[in-house]
Amino acid sequence: MHRQVSIPTRNFKWLRASNFVSGFIFTLLILGIPFTIADGDHEAFGSSEEKVIKSVSNLLNEHSELAALAHVDSAMHKFLQRQGIVGASVGIVKDGQLIYTKGFGYTDNESQQAIQPFHQFRIGSISKLITAVAVMKLYEDGKLELEDKVFGEEGILQGGIYDKIEDKRIYDIEVRHLLNHTSGWSKRTFGDPLFVPHKIAEEMGGPAPPRLETIIEYVLSRPLPYRPGSYYDYSNFGYCLLGEVITAASGLEYEEYVKQEILYPLGIRDMRLAKNLQEGRFDNEVAYYDFTYNNMREALDSSGEMVSTTYSFDIEALGAAGGWLATSTDLLKFVVAIDGFKNTPDILSNESLLTMIKPDHGGGRPYGWRGITSNGTWWRTGTLAGTSAILKRLDNGISWVVLANTTNRRSRYFNGKINYIMHSSLEQMEEWPAQDLFAQSYY
Repeated sequence: MHRQVSIPTRNFKWLRASNFVSGFIFTLLILGIPFTIADGDHEAFGSSEEKVIKSVSNLLNEHSELAALAHVDSAMHKFLQRQGIVGASVGIVKDGQLIYTKGFGYTDNESQQAIQPFHQFRIGSISKLITAVAVMKLYEDGKLELEDKVFGEEGILQGGIYDKIEDKRIYDIEVRHLLNHTSGWSKRTFGDPLFVPHKIAEEMGGPAPPRLETIIEYVLSRPLPYRPGSYYDYSNFGYCLLGEVITAASGLEYEEYVKQEILYPLGIRDMRLAKNLQEGRFDNEVAYYDFTYNNMREALDSSGEMVSTTYSFDIEALGAAGGWLATSTDLLKFVVAIDGFKNTPDILSNESLLTMIKPDHGGGRPYGWRGITSNGTWWRTGTLAGTSAILKRLDNGISWVVLANTTNRRSRYFNGKINYIMHSSLEQMEEWPAQDLFAQSYY
């Protein structure tokens, strides 16, 4: 039996410190975070045979035709038209119940098939939240410690390319440094190594696109700009390494571990890692569009062919940092299992949830989440060519997600406009619908 408790401000004294560099972090520590989580006696979420939210992969738009949320429909239709977005998916949860899940626009311009809740989108860096939860699950299971060294004789990753480290400071990198982007790597030195495949293939003398193993070898052969733990610098590469850490610590491939230990127990059966090429597009996956000015790049195989930017980068190598496909419904199932509210059991313990959101040294960044605020809002975004995604967990029991398959010159305003639309729409709610689409099955 899970005991649920509300954590008051006084329980956050252990989070207070004098060296946090952000003003909002200081406010967070003083005021506390008004949210509810399970207590320290929390047990595992349960096997795939119990405490499972059943599959809702065949939910349709018609199941969310609700007069109470008609203003959301109207706002999203106008948003897609004004922003020039081909297609999007929206989901809303209230107190652990799926109230609304609906698609807007088209899966692709060619077929003009209407998007339904079961259509999958690339979610970009929201993938980092999935990876962080997987690391915390391994921590809970005693498979690793957050202070474990990543490399070296006592490190998690050993042998082969991991024995070719040039800068000895790399041996000081701990798992938590990868989680909070303080590992010491910087895009300022030679660019983001996940987005310069031709450069790495040429310098390493191998085929294009280079395998993740080759990218890792390339980065490890170069000096660190910063001492590990000393400076925040957002790193896709660090989260790709966490994928390798998960594989080494669990004995399973990264994707398989996430599915077996995180997704399947939650009733999420269809999430998967994306493929690089357009012909690798999965059934029920949308197509992607980049309408920016400079929207053509050389193909990954260095053939000289020019392709859309949406299929010009190596999303398979990006994997643990930005490679997942999901529906808005499945993402909300995942968020409900890590939101800390008492309505449904969480897949992680109280300790782990607090560890993920509490400020850490080296900039006070949370694990997996993009940011947290003093009023209990946790948020995560994802951006790639052809992908705009945002999810939010609010302190009033509401969580929502919006996924889109289009980027253009207006995309810089996507998060701000979506925030405005969702917050203004939800503020209009006088009475919430009683339905819970999580509790229904459509096979």
